[in-house]
Amino acid sequence: MVQSNKLAGTWELIEFADLDSVTGKWEYPFGKNPRDYFTYTKSHIVNLNVSSDIPLNISEDSAKNYNITLLNWVDHYSEGYFGTYSVDFNKSVVTHHVLGGSIPWFYDTDQPRPFILKGDTLIIGHNKTWKRVLIRVD
Repeated sequence: MVQSNKLAGTWELIEFADLDSVTGKWEYPFGKNPRDYFTYTKSHIVNLNVSSDIPLNISEDSAKNYNITLLNWVDHYSEGYFGTYSVDFNKSVVTHHVLGGSIPWFYDTDQPRPFILKGDTLIIGHNKTWKRVLIRVD
């Protein structure tokens, strides 16, 4: 039996959180109000972008002399990637087959993500130590 693709659509990120194993508290590396959309098309293309709620306030000229590691950038300011995806609804896992983006170590890899889908709310992650909470916008 073929299931309809309930992930297809555009989802707005409303929470990006990781549990601190020492303190037991949720941390928000992109702030409490991250800027983001995840798009899953009916033809199985995925595109996602995440930006901090407080972006770096620098000009294009000053960016030429600004020093930041790539890891710090993708962990706290902005990350994104694109590719295709497959879904196992029985196991509640979506796998992103990454073709490119701002995370070079993801290129040409499969990134399986557990998910919880409840109506127009999508939680990517297992909701125990990490979660990306999204709401359907289209």
